[in-house]
Parts: sequence; structure tokens; C-alpha cells
Amino acid sequence: MRGEFTETNLLRLAKSFKNPRLVVAMEFPLRVVEISDGLPNVIKLRDGVEVTVELPLEKIGVKLRVGDQVKLVIHKEKDSDLTKYKIYAWGVVYFVGKDMTRISIGGLQLDIGTELPLKVGEKVYIGIL
Repeated sequence: MRGEFTETNLLRLAKSFKNPRLVVAMEFPLRVVEISDGLPNVIKLRDGVEVTVELPLEKIGVKLRVGDQVKLVIHKEKDSDLTKYKIYAWGVVYFVGKDMTRISIGGLQLDIGTELPLKVGEKVYIGIL
């Protein structure tokens, strides 16, 4: 367990406390590299991992530009402070494999170019800072 912060080791550590409450969060600092014009906008983010997300930016009142730095955050539990996010939603994981994790956010697509420690059918909360 030393030196490794895997989900299993974090769960073991949480169980060792009297009131365990574990919020597993995955964070990805990214740069906006492309935004399509259609509706919804297809936004490509990159920096170590490639992320593609569909969002109707104008309809939700969010402005992003190519070159902007953002942070994608994925939680298994709802964050109590939603004010810090430009965008916050929940989705359902529907594919993990072949170096890809896919999440449906109310019919909009979020593709992350790595296999995250999530299970198909799991509800997750997605934030963009």
C-alpha cells in the first residue's frame, strides 16, 4: 500500500477511520485545442490526455476559447460547492476499455482518452473549472 494511491488503497485507508467518507476525485488540467461551431459544440481538450466533450456552450452561457486552460474534475459523489465550476453535471459511465472512458451526460458525450477506475453504469459528477 505504501506510495500508491489506487482506489483500493484509498478505500482501505478510509475504512481505518471511525467515520469513513471517501470522495474519489480525478482531476485533469487541460487546454482547449478546438471548438466546433455546431450545436452542441464539440470541444477538444488536451494536455497529457485527450478529452472530447459535447456541450451547447451558448445555451448554457459559458464562454470557452482555444488556448483557455481548464480543469476537468470527475467525482463519484456530488461536490458541495458548485459555485467554483463553470459547468457541473452528472453522467453515467457506459464504456471503459481500449484506452478510453465514455460518459453520457444527459445524451451529450464525454470521451476521455484513458481507462479510468470507473465501472459501466456508475453515476459520476463532472465539473469544469
